[in-house]
This record gives sequence, structure tokens and C-alpha cells, in this order.
Amino acid sequence: MRFIAILLLFSQVIFSQKTISGQVFSKETSTALAGVFVRDTKTENWTISDKDGKFSMIIPYFQDIELNFSILGKKDINQTLKNGQNSITVYLEDNTLHLKEVMVTANKERKYSELTLGTNAINNVQAFTLDDVLEQLPGQTTSSFNLNSYKNIIFRTASEVGSFKSNKAFGTAFMINDIPISNNENMQALSPNTPTSAGNDYGVNTIPFNNPNVGVDLREISTNNIEEIKIIQGIPSAKYGDLTSGLVLITTKVGNSPYRVSASLRDGTSELNLTKGIQLNSNNSMNFGINFLDSNSDPRNNLLSYQRISGSLAWKTTDKHSKIKNTVNLSIRSTLDDAKRDPDKIAADIIKNEKQGFSISNNFMWKPSNLWLDGINVNSGFSYDRQFSRKERWINRALTAATDSKEEGIHDAFVLPSQYTSISTVEGIPISTFVNLEATKTITNKANWIHSLSFGLSGRSSSNKGDGRKSSAIGLINYYVLDDGGDTRLGYRDYDFNRTRTENQFSAYLEDRVYKKFEEDKILNIDYGVRYENQSGNVSLQPRINSSYSLNKTFRIRGGFGLSSKAPSLNQLYTGERYIDRLLGNGIYVNPGVYQKAWILTVVTSGDNLNLKPSKSYKTEGGLDVNLPFANINLTGYYNKLKNGFTGQMVPISKEIPKVNITTNGTEIPTYEVMGTDNLYYLTNSIQNNANSEDMGIETIINFQKIKALNLDVSMNAAYVRSKDLSETITYYASTDLLSAERYGVYPSMPMTNENFTASFNFSYHIPKAGLLLSLRSEHIILRTSYLTNSNYPNGYLDNQLAYHEIPEADRTNSQKYGHIIRSTLNDSQNKLENMLHNFHLRLSKDFLNGFSVSFYSTNFLNLKPYYEKNGIRSPYDYFAKFSFGTRLNYQF
Repeated sequence: MRFIAILLLFSQVIFSQKTISGQVFSKETSTALAGVFVRDTKTENWTISDKDGKFSMIIPYFQDIELNFSILGKKDINQTLKNGQNSITVYLEDNTLHLKEVMVTANKERKYSELTLGTNAINNVQAFTLDDVLEQLPGQTTSSFNLNSYKNIIFRTASEVGSFKSNKAFGTAFMINDIPISNNENMQALSPNTPTSAGNDYGVNTIPFNNPNVGVDLREISTNNIEEIKIIQGIPSAKYGDLTSGLVLITTKVGNSPYRVSASLRDGTSELNLTKGIQLNSNNSMNFGINFLDSNSDPRNNLLSYQRISGSLAWKTTDKHSKIKNTVNLSIRSTLDDAKRDPDKIAADIIKNEKQGFSISNNFMWKPSNLWLDGINVNSGFSYDRQFSRKERWINRALTAATDSKEEGIHDAFVLPSQYTSISTVEGIPISTFVNLEATKTITNKANWIHSLSFGLSGRSSSNKGDGRKSSAIGLINYYVLDDGGDTRLGYRDYDFNRTRTENQFSAYLEDRVYKKFEEDKILNIDYGVRYENQSGNVSLQPRINSSYSLNKTFRIRGGFGLSSKAPSLNQLYTGERYIDRLLGNGIYVNPGVYQKAWILTVVTSGDNLNLKPSKSYKTEGGLDVNLPFANINLTGYYNKLKNGFTGQMVPISKEIPKVNITTNGTEIPTYEVMGTDNLYYLTNSIQNNANSEDMGIETIINFQKIKALNLDVSMNAAYVRSKDLSETITYYASTDLLSAERYGVYPSMPMTNENFTASFNFSYHIPKAGLLLSLRSEHIILRTSYLTNSNYPNGYLDNQLAYHEIPEADRTNSQKYGHIIRSTLNDSQNKLENMLHNFHLRLSKDFLNGFSVSFYSTNFLNLKPYYEKNGIRSPYDYFAKFSFGTRLNYQF
């Protein structure tokens, strides 16, 4: 019966097809262009021009055909062949400022809500890192220039702090040439049990160097080798997984190109780039690039610096029939965060945070001639890094003791000197692999519905084979973990990352991209599919759909819905055991010149969070595109929901421990004797799926028609978003009365609401003949508020055995009975921007005909210094980019 059903289905399908051909030339020299990638935008069918610039392609439908032509160094263009037209001649222009039209802002894609940033948009902000480029997007604002802490990004949210922001940044996926950049394996944290601050162990004050659990460090991605960036803030294709917040697709340069040397200077940062593309023959080309960056937070003292060295090599080959295209990419990288000792602060930390590694990937595309399939694509990648973090601190304190025992029980303690140097290190070797196999087929039926089908299987693995966290007993940086007489504190032990196991993900997806043209201007696009995701045994089905319908030349409506998930990182899963160390008796027993003696009782609690599940995201969006004679307007509304996000949670634990009696006798060394057992009640921490968040907003992009009389392009974007963050975490508030029966007040987490409303305008004055571009970008922060509800009254309490007792609602405000566990000092908190804030950024660029170009860029060139008031206190506004300027020189030959 199944076979009959398949026959009935395909009896309605017509494999109609026709062959089109053409030739591609350089507009400047009229010479034929070999290696031009020609793509049918409806079906993603493709071919490549030969040494004479000629190409041919089989099209499986009889309708108007829109072809995209792209090659390194030339401006991409789309050309349409009307129904009945079978050949075309195309001329491509050099992608310089001498072009008639230059796009320096994010360009909305044709069908849905994707945004694309091309080479000129990347160069427009004189980017040192990928973060500088992405700040152009709606809802983002330009931050102060600083490369001395990790950079990440989140889309379509107003969440600003804590686990909610971390979860959303962690759920933003980045892919280079369809190979994921993974941060799942990063375990560079001394104290991993707190998910939001796990990377702050190695940093200076509030400046974190490491980035486990909080997304990709965008400082590591230079822009010198990037050809295009596509940002999907809405619903991604079913092809992509392990994400919740957004997707960034990066395409790197490959193909023939001249030597290009560039140098950039800005504040205390300098960057040097060298790139070159070589055409080996008509079917083979090779690219290489080298990037060096050095950044100092303050050039006057050189105490805090960041360095990046990266290299890339790409080799593209095609067969003579344009049926196979294969690209191999190799990248190497080295980064260093370095915090030297301030000679005026003897106790200041000395920190080094190093990373060296490489990645290799292969992208294989094959158009088989004799198979039923149109295309087979195989993408695979391997990444290896060595990370090493070291922190040194000089300690001067009263006599104390410590132990490095990992066994539960009583141990002889190390008595630490009052002055010593504390050293802690973490060595990680994150390794990730990825492979994706995809098959495609395009079919049409009698009613001219075009279906572009794709089916794929993918697998990825994450592991860390480093030596892990290490510190000698005398170098324990958190020597103060000894129980302080009240709440117990967690102790530190070495942890070998080889104890962790490899986490695997397996996925399968099926997607159908539908195209139907009803009339000349009535066009329907639907991309729908489902993704099967198995993330270390956690299985889910994730339906996704994007759709758009053009009503006429003026209006088009859009809509979409999708589910996705993000696996927990190794740093969240494998945190190691928790240790509690208690000095026995009266602490350290000292007889000067004779002995120093102490015993520590160590209590061990299992620590790994292997029950963590992937976080989940539910996304919906709708939009309207309006094409008017004077402007193109794109309006998008969305509602996103994050569930099962990762956050910390304190957990009550009870243990039976030995009761000890210590005997002292004059000058003899003290001894102890176990006199029975006692019960120990304490709180330990874990990571759980307790973070939930909702983001609701609207954004618009308007591109006005060029004012030809002034050579002026004007565009604007605006975004409003409201985020509501609600954690299921329970908070425990210690009683102020140590003799009371109520040891802790139990408080639920309360919701926090944030609102942001921002707008940006871009004015570009462009003279193509002179190769001159003057760009002014304005940013306007119209609204920024946050509101946190606090509860001063507990829902219940934990008694001295940490058993929970609920307090009747009518009794919770009874201060006479429960005043010792009522948080009387906490009030509802609200921050609100009193006035609109404005910022202005300027760029001036000039391309000379001899291959030389120069640009000057300045953020906040008016040197505006806004302030806001909170509770009567006037403070500078931290989210406002400070005055900064720099220049870039380029020469190609």
C-alpha cells in the first residue's frame, strides 16, 4: 500500500525542465570571467562559468528565472530571464566605491526577515572584530571600543543581566561556511558551578577574559577574510540546530584576488592584514590571509592587553563539467589576554589567558547526472584548541589551614603561612567535530508549483581532553572556603577534564521550499520542514515554517513559526564534586617552635549536573513589506519564548558526620578521638533548567530611494522589545536569629521586565567617479527601562534540619513571628531613562584608482557624555559609546 501511495503521489508530478545558458564578463575590461558561481534563487540549483565565462544550467520549471551571479571581488547581482528566454549575457562590476550603488547597511533578504551584510557594510564600521559589524543591526547599539574582555551578542531581547542574558548569548549560533563555531567544549572556569559568572574567574575586577556558557567570543573572528554575513534573527531553516536565540552565517572569501594589505589604528589598538587569491588554473583557485591585532586598554601603562594572530588558507576546485565544487578551508589562531601586575598594587592579580588552535573544514557540492537527485552536499569540520589560564596572587592574611584531600572524612591540614603566592591554572583542550550530509531535489507539478526538497543527516561531538583545574594546597586561591561558623562554603579541588565524556548530537531534517507564481505580482514562498534532534539522549521534533505572499507590487506579508533547542555545555554538565571543609576543635593548635597542628573535616557532595536538559525556544513572527516609489519599508513583529534555560540553584543537603573530641596536653602534639556522629545540614549549589523568558517586539527597516541630486542614500531602522524574565529558582535567606527554629526564609524568584526602544539613521554621501563615501550614522536610545519585583515576605522556611515548612499566606507578613527571615531592606526596583540619548558616528572613505584606499572612522565624534538619574544619583550612561577614532589604510596590487 505504501508503494502504491508513492506512485499516486508522483503521478501528479511533472519533471519538466529546460536548459538555459549564458556568458559572464568583467564590466571594466570586457574579459570573460571564469569561476563565477551562478545560482537559481528559486531552487538553489547552481553551476559555474568555465574559462570562457560560459555556463549552462538545467531548470526544472517553465517560469521566469532569477539567477544570482557571484565571484570574489565583484558585486553580486541578480538577473531575470523571462519565460521563453533561454540565454543571457552578464557584466559584473568591481566591488569598490566606484560602483554606482554601494550598500553600507544591513540589507533585508527578499523572502523573509533575514538580514545580509556585504563587504561594504562590513568595511563601513572599520571593524576589528565581528562584534563591531553586528552592532549595525536593528536593536543593537554601538558600544565603547574595548577589546580587553570577551564579546558576544544576542538578538531581539532587552534582557541585560544574569542567567537570562547568558542563556540567550549561549543560544546564538555562528557558522562559517556552514560549519558551526562551537563553544560547547569550553571549560575555562575555576568555579563552574555558577553558570552566569563561570568565565569571570580569570579576569580583572569586572572584566572577564573567558567565556564558557555565554556564547562565542567574537574577538576571535577577524573580518579581513569575510565576504558576506547573513543574520537570521527569526526562524532558521530546519537544516540548522543547537541554537535558541539566533543564527549568523558567515561566508569567507575564496577565488582569485590581488594582494591586499591593510593597516588599522584606533585608540590603543593596531591591526595588520594581508590577503591574496591565486588562480591556479581554470578549475582551481587558492586564498590565504594573515591577521595580527594588538590591543591595550591603556597605552600609557600596558598593564592589560589582548593579542590575536590568525591565518587562513582556502582551496576551491571544480571539475571541467561544473558538476563538482569542493572547498577546503584551514584556519589557525592564537589569542592572549594578559594582565600584568600594577607596581602600585602589590596584591594585584597577574593573569594570562591563552588559546591556540586550528580548524579544518570541507564543503563538497555534487550535481550527479544519472541519479534521481539534483544535488548531494557534504559539509564536515574538525576543530582543536589548547586553552591555558593562569592566575597568580600574593596573599597576606592571618594564619589558616587547607586540605587537598578528595576523600570524605578527617584529614591532617596544611597550615598555610600568613604570606605566600597563590597560583591556580586551568588547561582545556576542547575538540569538536561536525558532519552534515544533504540531498536535494526540485520537482514541479501540473499547476506549476515548484518544490525544492532537501533531506539531511548531521552529527556533532564535543569533548575536552585537557588537564583541567589545578592548584597545589599551598596555592589554594580560595583558602577561605573553611566553614565560617554559619553557612558553609564550597571548597576547591583539582579536576581532570579527562573525566568528562564526549557529548554527541545527531540530527535529521526534511524541508520543502515551495514557490508558486499565481499572477505577475502574486507570488507565494513557503519554507517548511521538521528537524529531529537527539542531543545526548534528549530527543525532540522541531517543526519550522517561514512563509511570504506578495499581494501585488506594493505589499507582501510574511509569517513564521519554529522550535529549536540548545544543548548544555560541558562546563555546565561536568562541574565536579562540591567540597565543604571544616576546621575541627578550636582551629589551628600552635606551640611556637614545637608544632602547628590542625584537622579538617571534608564533606563531599556529588556535583556533576548530568540531569540537565537542552534549553528550548519557541519563535513566532509576522511581517509586512511595502514597496513605495520613495522607499522600501519592512516591518516585523515577533514573540519568542525561552524555556528550560540554565541557571544556578541552591539545594539543601543533610549528611552524617563524625563528632570529634580533641585532647591537648602541654607541649605534646594534640590528638583527636571520634566520639560518635552528628548531623550536618548545609546548602550546596547546582545548575538546573530553571530560566524562562519571553521577548516580544517589533522592528522596522526603511531604505529610501537615493536622492540623486545630492548623491545621498538614507536608511533607518528602529526596534522596540519587551522582555519578561522569570526564573523558577528558589532563594534562601538566612535567619538573623541563630537560635530560631526557622533557619532560612524561602523566597520565590520574582519576574524582571525590561524594555528597549532604539532607532538608527544612516546617511551616505557617495560620489562614484571619485570613489568617495561619507557616511554618518546616528543612534537614538528612546526608551530603556527595567522593573524588578521583589518579595520581602517568605513563602515558607527551612528548619534546622533543612526541612521545608510553608507559611500560611495570611501569616507571611507577621513581623513579630517571622521578622528574623523577612527581607525588610528589599524594595521593588525600577530604572528608567529620563531623556532620549543620541550618538553620532562618522566615516570618510576614498578609493584611488591606483589601488590605494584610506578611511577615517570615529564613534561619538561629537563627544557627547550623557547621564541618567537613579534614586537621585546622577551617573554616566554605560551603554553609550565613548569618543573614539581611528584610520585604515589599504593597498592592493
